[in-house]
Amino acid sequence: MNFFENELRRMVGTVYPNAKYIGRAAYVDLGGGNQAKFLITTQGVADEYTALKAKIVNKTQGTIDTMFIRFEDVFSPRNGSNTHAWTYNGKTEWYNFIPDNWDYAAMNKVVKEYTGLFMIQDPAPRQEQTMC
Repeated sequence: MNFFENELRRMVGTVYPNAKYIGRAAYVDLGGGNQAKFLITTQGVADEYTALKAKIVNKTQGTIDTMFIRFEDVFSPRNGSNTHAWTYNGKTEWYNFIPDNWDYAAMNKVVKEYTGLFMIQDPAPRQEQTMC
């Protein structure tokens, strides 16, 4: 398992144990044809990963929404650290910062709240009414 899949499992897989991991992405079925795709991504600086990109796609309508969940907005700052992961000499790891269980719990909450906006519940089965 590479860095990206390991981190996605901690950020997304805790909330959605049935998530599918393909390459550097995690996919979650939200019902009704909606899917969420999550990637750990850069925001303009090569090999500096600063955010979790969330994209909601509907199988028939295409992209519904895209959002960048910045690590610095969710994770607890420590020692004035610049919250990101980076790839250096072919190895990807957290730079001057390692998220702890509180940080992952905070990210889990954001992931759940965001995807909850697009989750489609199957309607409850209708009960037939009989005339007396």
